[in-house]
Amino acid sequence: RYRMTVKEIISSAKVAVDKYRFKALVLQSGEDDWYDDDKLITIVKALRKMGILIFLSIGMRSRETYQKLFDAGARAALLRFETSNKEIFAKLRPGTNLDDRINLIKELKNIGYVVATGFIIGFPGETNEDRVNNILLTKSLSPDMYSFGPLIPTMGTPLEAQKKVAKDLVLKTIAISRFVDNNCNILVTTALETLDESAKREALLAGANSMMINMTPLKYRPLYAIYDNRSDLSKEIDNSIKETVDLLYSLGRSPIDIGV
Repeated sequence: RYRMTVKEIISSAKVAVDKYRFKALVLQSGEDDWYDDDKLITIVKALRKMGILIFLSIGMRSRETYQKLFDAGARAALLRFETSNKEIFAKLRPGTNLDDRINLIKELKNIGYVVATGFIIGFPGETNEDRVNNILLTKSLSPDMYSFGPLIPTMGTPLEAQKKVAKDLVLKTIAISRFVDNNCNILVTTALETLDESAKREALLAGANSMMINMTPLKYRPLYAIYDNRSDLSKEIDNSIKETVDLLYSLGRSPIDIGV
């Protein structure tokens, strides 16, 4: 893991907006309380002056924190419920409560955030019924974006021996989600790209319609060891943008949150 300073984050955002003309940026920290309210508010206010959509991915925080950040200028938030199965959730996230997580997602909607939520595919003990319930729970929360991806077994973690999720299972989940909610935005996650080089294209063809480009400075990417064999560890930002735009154009689509 790593931490960027407030100054580094604002500087990286400025490059994304001024050089690459991004119109939306995701601030991702996980559940790291080092980024307290004061630091987050400073960052959000600085980015708000750049005239972009600010998307938060900061995990379980208080409603008051999210309200402060909304007031500072943040307008979107990503918070997955992880799984609809309470038993699986309790085993994987001891000391936390699924209902609390779901309630916070609902509170984000009430505050006025554009909300992205969803789940992870492939937890131990997960059944097809669980996967269906995951999709239905996502829809019931009325999110603006569905975000789900495969579990990637990673060395040194409790789930390192878990079987790798089949790409087709993820693509099927995307397709079913598209049928269940034909007006939703469905994100192609980095975890899915890690499964297979062709997964990004296949996901878009299966029903996904949203993508994110990693703007993390290259020197920090190897330190983000959330799972092994990440697909974008050494890829230059210019190349990532070109590949993404070329892919969209090849499918008859075009980007809307980047000025190209």
